[in-house]
Amino acid sequence: MWLVARQHRAALWAGLAVVVAIAAYIVWQRAEMMGYFRAHDRDTYRTPLLNTGRLLIALPALIGVFIGAPLFARELETGTHRLVWTQSVGRTRWLIAKLALPLVAVTAGTAVLAALYTWWWRAARGQFQDIAWGTAVPFDATGPAAVALAPPAFLLGAAAGLLLRRTVPAMVVTLGATAGIQYGLDALRPHLMTPRTVVSEPDASGEFAVTHFQVYFNSWRGMGNGYLSRSGEKIPFDRCASVTGGEDAWQRCLDRLGATRRVYEELHPASHYWPMQWMQAGICLAVAVALAAFCLWWIGRRRA
Repeated sequence: MWLVARQHRAALWAGLAVVVAIAAYIVWQRAEMMGYFRAHDRDTYRTPLLNTGRLLIALPALIGVFIGAPLFARELETGTHRLVWTQSVGRTRWLIAKLALPLVAVTAGTAVLAALYTWWWRAARGQFQDIAWGTAVPFDATGPAAVALAPPAFLLGAAAGLLLRRTVPAMVVTLGATAGIQYGLDALRPHLMTPRTVVSEPDASGEFAVTHFQVYFNSWRGMGNGYLSRSGEKIPFDRCASVTGGEDAWQRCLDRLGATRRVYEELHPASHYWPMQWMQAGICLAVAVALAAFCLWWIGRRRA
């Protein structure tokens, strides 16, 4: 562990500096924002809030590319691993030591930044109700989901370095694979829990009633919407989108389908936020465990 700390002390200090700088920026921006909201337009802090979230989403990829990928690739590329493997420390212990210290460091640093950004976002979410909580920002930059993205990205880089044994190719593969994982998680997220169906009944005049204000603004919407038939069947709004001939033709299409004036919308209420956070975190940690197991298996069977 002492040797690993000495080898990577520059990266550890640089990482600490990055964490401190981003943390200080978040604290300063939140303090300024809270004072500004009391007297000025809210949109002034919209861009810094979203851009900081995007930076935190990019952080796992940067961790995998610049910390994980070179971790073993550089040793294997230059041949310095042969010296280590002839010492009294076995390969497995060497690999665990090489993985443990950076993994703890990147996870701790990400946890600090995720906690601070969550603190900032919770203070601002009432002002930016048009930003759905299930989108990449803020979901992937807050809570346990943000913390859990760092270990698989780091271990993915380490595994790529072990396999490819070249630093630059390992960095390129890690970047693409990490981006793919994040894209896959974003696509999977709406399906982690069953959306809730909210039905708006027409009022006495026959006009559509609106969804309750708190449900409307606090939910992650866009899972699906449309009309209900007399039997309760869901008829999406776009079912008659291809019909030509104006509004009358569109209405005749709906009548043929048996659509009523009852409107449904499928959404994830605010109560789904934390369960979905922990579900995504669990998926990421399972991937991280699998990658760590692969690294241990690979180092045990590889010849010098």
